[in-house]
Amino acid sequence: MAIPPEPIEDVLPDAVLVVDAEVIEVLSIGPATPKVHARPGATSTGAKSPSQKVKLKVKRVLHGPKTTELVVEKPEAGYALRVGNHGPFLIDASNVILGRYGPDSYSLEKVEKALKL
Repeated sequence: MAIPPEPIEDVLPDAVLVVDAEVIEVLSIGPATPKVHARPGATSTGAKSPSQKVKLKVKRVLHGPKTTELVVEKPEAGYALRVGNHGPFLIDASNVILGRYGPDSYSLEKVEKALKL
């Protein structure tokens, strides 16, 4: 069972940029992490996808400076980004994507409501 995303109220204060965007290129992928097993013979748990550097095409800036394209880091996490993934991205001051599931963490409607747009 997937762990729910952090409450948006906990993540949003760390976001210096909030955009509605689409992944247009995966620029690099970090090293694979070894699978963690709960016990011998058990299925893997806590599987993480490596970090990625991706280019985003910005459809709309919801918070922060205006931009049309960004290069951001997706940290090692339980998801991988692919070209065509789209939705709201919350990005911190180091250009790292926030949220446990990237653009799938929060709906655009939920983000707009939290930003009071």
